[in-house]
Amino acid sequence: MPISTPVTIDYTGLSDSIQLFSKISQIRTSFYDFSDTLLKDGHVYHGISEVEHNLILKDSAITLLFPVIAADNIIGFVICDATGVSQERAHLAKTYIESISNDTLGKLLHTHIKILNPLSAHSVSQMRKFALLFKPTLNRIDQQPATNRTHPLTIKKTSSIDDILAYVQSNIRNPISLESVSQNVFLSPSYLSRIFKRYLHVNFIDYVNYQRVAIACKYLMLTNNKVSVISRQVGCAQNSYFSKVFKRATGMSPLAYRRSHAAVQKVLTIPRDLTWNDQDTIFDISRRYFKQLDCDFSMQTTNGYPYVNQIGPLTDSGSRGWLYTVNCHQPTQPSSNIVSANNAVIQWIYTSRVS
Repeated sequence: MPISTPVTIDYTGLSDSIQLFSKISQIRTSFYDFSDTLLKDGHVYHGISEVEHNLILKDSAITLLFPVIAADNIIGFVICDATGVSQERAHLAKTYIESISNDTLGKLLHTHIKILNPLSAHSVSQMRKFALLFKPTLNRIDQQPATNRTHPLTIKKTSSIDDILAYVQSNIRNPISLESVSQNVFLSPSYLSRIFKRYLHVNFIDYVNYQRVAIACKYLMLTNNKVSVISRQVGCAQNSYFSKVFKRATGMSPLAYRRSHAAVQKVLTIPRDLTWNDQDTIFDISRRYFKQLDCDFSMQTTNGYPYVNQIGPLTDSGSRGWLYTVNCHQPTQPSSNIVSANNAVIQWIYTSRVS
């Protein structure tokens, strides 16, 4: 089944390199991928109508189709006008195109690009025959919801995000930098930063800082540890830096936060992961999270607004109840009215003084 690379990729570098190759070699070369993107004559065309208008294939006997492989899947074809091209020149073209594809597209996708030998005219004919024979089946596949067709490169990227999140959560009590994480998950710092923002909608450094502050909030509420000790427990060697980050997130100094939350008895933390959707509400995310833990999570309605009255064994008892924070701030609206966009962490707090 065809699989496509995301249309958000910047193809400029590959397009320029292919155009230069065409001029030097006198082998007119184009690149097509299954996201309906065509690179031809220094231009990048997106969409089936633009591709159809600009892609003119000659007879298969004088057209070389080189399958393009990424993450063990065919993502498209390099198309060469083979008029007057010897086998030796065709092989050199394949080698050169593979090299420039890895220097451009491969680096963007963080994967190795492989160019296969060109398909023969007979192979192209057999592919056409296959498509005609299985057209009803292919139509049914194509009509499946788009959510069922996930590009393997996307799977690889989301797997990388999972690795990043796991590393951060495991090492949040130690010094963490973009460089240290990138080394441990085998990604470049710039690529890590880019895909992290794309998939989680939060800057990497902001995400790490909010996780640190959330843990610090919990320690301030539930322990008597000194601020200097808590600072080290969340990976901050300098108290001044910790206090600065903490105040920026919560609007309070660590000691002021401790005083205002002296009645807290339980804190439950939900760090952002790939299951969060920007349109999910805090209530949606929390209900899903606690359901996965097989933990009771129920709500009641007061004055037309739902509020959470039970998490686990702890229930609203009049003088005690649950409140929540998002990025270490307590919103004034119900959890069903706040969406998760750009947020990094949720905390549910059980206290005897509900505001």
